[in-house]
Amino acid sequence: MAQTPEQRELNSIYNFYKDAKMGFATKDGYYAIPSDGKKLCLMHKGDIIKWCRNEESARNEVERQRKRRK
Repeated sequence: MAQTPEQRELNSIYNFYKDAKMGFATKDGYYAIPSDGKKLCLMHKGDIIKWCRNEESARNEVERQRKRRK
């Protein structure tokens, strides 16, 4: 199945950041960007969704957001 240019770009970003020590990127466009020392800024499509205290809470919030969008 052919991917759209947007899907290819998201996959390339995910592959680039999959081994990052802090923060993460998902294939569907969620990003957790380290900021302010320990905090993570959770983003999707350029919008800040939430400031999370640690990576675990950021991943939990991504799961909550995925359930809401369906």
